[in-house]
Amino acid sequence: MRSTFSLMIAILLLVGTIPALAQEEVLFYNSRNDVPEKYQWNIYDIYENDAAWEEAFKMLEKMIPEMDKYKGKLGESAATLADALDWQYEMLELMYELEVYVSQMRDVDTRNAKANEMYSRYNGLNARISEAVAFVDPEIATIPEKTLKVYMKDERLQTYNHLLDNIIRSKPHIRSTEVEEALASGGLVQDASREAYTAMVYSDIQWPQIRNADGDLETVSPALYYSFVSNKDRDTRRRAALALFGAYTDYANTFAATYNGSVQKDIWLARVHKFDTALEAKLFDINVPTKVIETLLSTVHENTDKVARYVDLRKKVLGIGDFHVYDLYVGMTPEVDDAMTYEEATKLALDFWKETFGEEYYTIAKQALEEKWVDVYASSGKRGGAYSWGTYRSHPYLLLNWGGTLEDAFTLVHEMGHSMHTYYTNQNQPFHYSDYSLFVAEVAAVGAEALFIDYMLEHETDPGRRLLLLNQRMQNITGTFLRQIFFHEFEQRAHEMAEAGEALTQGSLGELYADLWTSYYGPELVLDDEFYAGWSRIPHFYRTYYVWVYATSYAAGEAIAQRVRSGDRGAVQDYLNFLKLGNSVYPIDALKVAGVDMTDADVIRNVMNQYEKTLEEMEPLLLEMMAK
Repeated sequence: MRSTFSLMIAILLLVGTIPALAQEEVLFYNSRNDVPEKYQWNIYDIYENDAAWEEAFKMLEKMIPEMDKYKGKLGESAATLADALDWQYEMLELMYELEVYVSQMRDVDTRNAKANEMYSRYNGLNARISEAVAFVDPEIATIPEKTLKVYMKDERLQTYNHLLDNIIRSKPHIRSTEVEEALASGGLVQDASREAYTAMVYSDIQWPQIRNADGDLETVSPALYYSFVSNKDRDTRRRAALALFGAYTDYANTFAATYNGSVQKDIWLARVHKFDTALEAKLFDINVPTKVIETLLSTVHENTDKVARYVDLRKKVLGIGDFHVYDLYVGMTPEVDDAMTYEEATKLALDFWKETFGEEYYTIAKQALEEKWVDVYASSGKRGGAYSWGTYRSHPYLLLNWGGTLEDAFTLVHEMGHSMHTYYTNQNQPFHYSDYSLFVAEVAAVGAEALFIDYMLEHETDPGRRLLLLNQRMQNITGTFLRQIFFHEFEQRAHEMAEAGEALTQGSLGELYADLWTSYYGPELVLDDEFYAGWSRIPHFYRTYYVWVYATSYAAGEAIAQRVRSGDRGAVQDYLNFLKLGNSVYPIDALKVAGVDMTDADVIRNVMNQYEKTLEEMEPLLLEMMAK
């Protein structure tokens, strides 16, 4: 198999061969109807047609009032409690089927009026169901613990034991039914800051224009930021970056107000639930010790010398005397043809999956590709980006916007990692454990992608192509690990300032952000005034303490990949067992099944060691190419 793979890689990446093949592939369709059917996902695996969705919607509406008959009675008996939980999760299961179907309709054509109308109706139904079930956890919390533990021995409640254990654990922080219902009904109020931020960025601000290297006017919008700062022409990326962040600076007072509103909401919710800080509330929710966060921050700060070395290498390769933020993202590697068709990528990925994870994983992934779980090509009105999502009763779906490059192959492997996690969980857990915590949500995707890069490097000897792969790994570590820890530290320190009664203003937030840039990238970084407002570009700050889980997932995925690389015979089976757990155990315990202890600093150090190792391999190749 290895010799066959080597021949295939040589064919795929041979300069002069790929362009001819890639030109035959249509990467964008003006109409959804023009996309060949085999490249469209089949959402009718969820519902046969829209009429079936409408029927399910009406049935679920009728189920909501039935929940009321359990209110005030959950402590009467194990049977009553089991009936209530069964009814609650049956409603939620149906609700998610409705959501995925209509969301997938909307995502392939965001202009679809019918899909948008259906989605709006779904949102209203979701709010009603959330309010209808809000009494369950607080009422269970009022059942004496001794009585509840007796109930948990009942055969029908056995399946809910982990959920009930978590309620017992959370009991000191669960408020009365009236309070929890009021909080559930206030979702729109709690989202006001985020909605205001979104309206500012995507509707109200007129983003600046600059002339590119060809003299043509281009709008510098947040969505195009990385395309501008990866431009080889330094003057173009400088003018684009300063123009974009100049606009953020112009509105920095308003952004400070929206972000302050979001932080104050976090603090209020934490205190309502009897936590001292918003971070404590977040970590308690997923049962992760504070040591994990502390280890993330301390370990990265202990290794900033490696980041400084990377900055020095960038300065040499780019031929610049001073280093600015807009010099961080431009590629250092020489131009290498990385074109790849979707068909070529799927063949490559299938070989990788089979050799790395075994026959079962390969067979399921092959089924996903052949049975229309994937929506491949971009078309007019289709949502951008990529994701994996699905329903419990059918299967996961993968949304792609295939761009015809090697990077798109990495995206396919990444999103299939998510899909395999969902598939294995759904096949092995009841619906109420079928989700999995954000703490582990990226592990399967990151681990698969890390091993895919290894797989490619193992068979590649050409220096230019090796640089392409090494640069991909470096970008993954920088973007998914380092940058997310940087963002988390800003978020944590901003919350700590507010919790101490300090004002969050344009000035205080700007100084905090600037201090972190210097802390992570060293005193040689020249920070233009405009970048003091850089914090206002990050929408994830409006999802409370969300960014750090990318870093922990990356570290865990890399640790799993390291076990596989080392030849540990049990590594793959442990990994597959982890994928099957869903939310049936706490996320930190799920990772232990995969052989990863996130309280161990070595897990984080391993990422920085990989960062240094990649840098050491890239440096001589880059300097040698510069000398030619």
